[in-house]
Amino acid sequence: MPIPKFVSAEEYSRQSGIGVEQVKRLCRSGELEHYMTEGGYYKIKVDSDSVPIEKYEKLKDENTRLKTILETILETILNTAKQV
Repeated sequence: MPIPKFVSAEEYSRQSGIGVEQVKRLCRSGELEHYMTEGGYYKIKVDSDSVPIEKYEKLKDENTRLKTILETILETILNTAKQV
């Protein structure tokens, strides 16, 4: 079992592209797994499968582009079938 990695709210913000205050709100609401240090700082668990926001955005854009291509192909097929 791998040892979990924890980062500060600021580092999580840099890696994820989410603003620091939003990261802290996500911690307070329980949406991000974290713990508080004795000094009151958030330490947020980072999973080994986490990806930087840039990679996520690139994959999301590629997915959108491919979805558009598939929709165009489907529309072409349906229009061709109607003409037959």
